[in-house]
Amino acid sequence: MVGLSIGTRADCITDRIADMLYDLSSRTYLTVELGLQTIHDSTAKHINRCHTYNDFLRGYRMLALRGIRICVHLINSLPGESPEMMIESARELGKLSPGGVKIHMLNILKGTKIADQYRFTPFPLLSREEYVNIVVRQLEFIPETTVIERLTGDGAKNKLLSPIWTADKLKTLVEIDKLQALNNSFQGKALL
Repeated sequence: MVGLSIGTRADCITDRIADMLYDLSSRTYLTVELGLQTIHDSTAKHINRCHTYNDFLRGYRMLALRGIRICVHLINSLPGESPEMMIESARELGKLSPGGVKIHMLNILKGTKIADQYRFTPFPLLSREEYVNIVVRQLEFIPETTVIERLTGDGAKNKLLSPIWTADKLKTLVEIDKLQALNNSFQGKALL
């Protein structure tokens, strides 16, 4: 085995599990991916995350104290979140200096509970331009030592209901690069 990446929720981490992961990390390259999504408990409750930001911090710290590499996921455009709330999530995450970060746009996929919610009670989703602006600002709060492992996700195109622009991942990445160059923006800029 060259390495292993384990995706889980921070509230599933106990001392016993963290010790087991530490043992595993001493034998192979290990990353534990934690789905934070947002630091805002009101949003987490609305989307049924079933854990709080403090629960996340508790699990994160158990892993970090053992020197285990952690990659954290954020989702932009969650129902009810403003651009400033999304940026605040990145700002707080940056203070933790995780090994990696994956940033996603909320995708509304057929057959999910959020798709039902969106159909019956539509909520605004970010345009590509809004998403790009937010991601460029978020990156300024992420330390340069953190590996950016994803800047946009790509859900199954045959299940994607909205926003359709997320199906063109390359265009989104190009727009992020262009805006960073235009604004002289870069990862960790706000931390200097």
